[in-house]
Amino acid sequence: MLDQLERDERLRFTLDGQLATVDDYLEIRPEAEGRIRRLVEAGRLAIGPWQTLVDEFLVDGETILRNLEAGLERAEHFGGTMRVGYLPDMFGHVAQMPQILSSAGIDAAVVWRGVPAAVDFHRFRWEAPDGSAVVAEYLPAGYGNAAYLFEADGDAPVGAFEDRFRSWYGKDDILGMVGTDHTALAEDFMSRVPADAEVGTLADYLGRLGANGLSTWRGEMRSAARANLLPGVVSARVDLKAACARAERWLERYAEPLQALYGDDWPEPFLRHAWARMFQNAAHDSICGCSADEVSAQVLVRYAEAEQIARELTSRALARIAADVPRGAFAIVNPSPFERTDLVELELTVPEGWDNFALELPNGSQLPTQELGRQEPLLWETAVAGADIAVAITRRLHGRELFGRFLNGYGIDGDVVRLDVGDRPDPEWLDVDQLLQDLTLATAAGRWTLRIAAAPKRKVLAAVPAPPLGWTSVRAVERPGSDPATCPDPALLPRLVRGKDLGDSYNYAPPDDDELVDTPVAERQETVEDGPLRRVDVLQRTYVWDAHEVETTTRLEQRTHEPFVRVRIDFDNPCDDQRVRVHVPLREAATTSLAEGQFALVERDRAPEAGYGEFPIATYPASSLVAAGGIVVLLEHVTEYELLEDELALTMLRSTGLISRNDNRWREDPAGPSLPIPAAQLHGPCSFSFSYLPSWDDVLENAEAYRLPFLTAAGLSGTAVLDSRAGPNLAGHGIVLTALQPSRARLVNESPHDVTATFAGEELAFGPWQLRTVAR
Repeated sequence: MLDQLERDERLRFTLDGQLATVDDYLEIRPEAEGRIRRLVEAGRLAIGPWQTLVDEFLVDGETILRNLEAGLERAEHFGGTMRVGYLPDMFGHVAQMPQILSSAGIDAAVVWRGVPAAVDFHRFRWEAPDGSAVVAEYLPAGYGNAAYLFEADGDAPVGAFEDRFRSWYGKDDILGMVGTDHTALAEDFMSRVPADAEVGTLADYLGRLGANGLSTWRGEMRSAARANLLPGVVSARVDLKAACARAERWLERYAEPLQALYGDDWPEPFLRHAWARMFQNAAHDSICGCSADEVSAQVLVRYAEAEQIARELTSRALARIAADVPRGAFAIVNPSPFERTDLVELELTVPEGWDNFALELPNGSQLPTQELGRQEPLLWETAVAGADIAVAITRRLHGRELFGRFLNGYGIDGDVVRLDVGDRPDPEWLDVDQLLQDLTLATAAGRWTLRIAAAPKRKVLAAVPAPPLGWTSVRAVERPGSDPATCPDPALLPRLVRGKDLGDSYNYAPPDDDELVDTPVAERQETVEDGPLRRVDVLQRTYVWDAHEVETTTRLEQRTHEPFVRVRIDFDNPCDDQRVRVHVPLREAATTSLAEGQFALVERDRAPEAGYGEFPIATYPASSLVAAGGIVVLLEHVTEYELLEDELALTMLRSTGLISRNDNRWREDPAGPSLPIPAAQLHGPCSFSFSYLPSWDDVLENAEAYRLPFLTAAGLSGTAVLDSRAGPNLAGHGIVLTALQPSRARLVNESPHDVTATFAGEELAFGPWQLRTVAR
């Protein structure tokens, strides 16, 4: 393509909207960078604005925005970006995309899939819930509608092409997209372009047509009226969706905010590396799971790398906090921008003589605890001759590590030699060689009992309040706290429903004679924990799926301070070609659902628009929550759901064996290659978690509390004083924090009301559904 552009000054070329194309090319041919820059600066090669073409529904809004920011920044390096929101192949479009594009100064978009039948002209006004809008160019027949014109030799059949599409364009020039997937530009392209046709970039075409008199579409676009929507990608390879959400949370809500508030130097190189991995995975075929198994394996590795970087950066910020907390105490860190209480598990060193104890806060108040278990101090014991003690220890030492702990000292009591180990080095530095020499001299003769012992510890639960984006500290005190309230019975028994799926990674399709299995052949329930702060019930159910006995475990957890029930379902999957869903009962009849995702709450009905040979199925994506019929389900990651007559069905697993199936009952056209993807059957351990909230009250705060647990860190300071520290506080009903960095914070009003909020002491006015980036 570069050769052709340089040979013919008349030629223009539009890349597919993502800078990853350029980066991949230059990784192999870095010497071509100057050629690319010259063509971009001349306006003959259009690049950007995205780093990768995201699936809009499967990554969160912050990832979409960061992806756009990264693409714009990278494009500037080459001379500038195409100021067009290039979105033609995304599997539907999120409601807030016009606002996302507008926030970056982009006022035009190109779309294809998802556009509803109500759009009957090639150009329309697309409006976000907040009222911001872009001019959207609809591509009838897709982003390669003119690719076939130059496949055969001879004159291009432009007349027939014009006849086919004139009704869409009226008096406007017709836009022909001469290119498609995996196809090179014809070598003789320019010599075959008709004299009355013009070759240009998308920006050239979109820049000369106005927006007056256009119809308006408001909100998301998930129609299959004229193109396959391919909604099954939401539930294909659910392991990718879970990995994505984990990495997003650790980056956006732990690593960046805690480093900004409590870190030392801003770790830009690490964060840039992690976000690069996130953008690579956000490419819609990647996160969708409609790729070869080798691709999905790479996606999981990239998410693991991004999450690991974020966890390590979080750990470093926690270490700086712990430096202000006394040894023997713990820092409790709140990632939310408002004060809240969360249940934390701590392993405390407690004297054996203490029958009861509480946790003391910096203000002197005490919190009750629930004991979960005790750690036996003795780790290992053996009889050994004095001359062999040093050898017995040395063979088990790895530096200073001994039995997974740090060697901190020794003691001798009669004929017993005791090695003291701990979870952290105390003292910080220890001359191990000198310790062994001293011990050898002290035990030269006789026989000894060698013991390796840790301090006695107890694992406890406590519901700890902590300030917004800040931390508090707690330590054990012998005086018992006041008795907490009794933890309620988690009264919820969700159903598991399993059916067959003869579809593919793009579309679910059951067989004609599908038999749903929802009745277990065996069932038992027991209460495994019944304390004052937490109660846990476990329901064991055995089902028969394809002649396999499948044991499922449903864990129901209720905490005293939470209005929702936490649910986790686990089983080991031996089966192929299936869909397993969790059915949660509604409290009242419902015809619509409300789902959160990508900076908005979107209402959906049970009748999706169809019309292109794709069976209409009312399954939708939800990010942090979905509500219907008087209940709210809080989610850990993007989840496919369907509103049924009296239940909400959540897809916890969909097993498929082909990228695309030519004989898919519920889709006429193939969506991709018919290649085997055996790993997408997802054999092995499967786990799915959610929470059941029987009320809409404080729903966004509860969603945050479910997704963002408190963090803990053992104190490292020599001080004896407990302390706490608050970060910036956010107050304003419906206002959600999505990012916090040293120079900026991002906030969004996820409500249909005007809201006056305060953040870090500054008063901010939000319109309905408005997204704001605030300088810090």
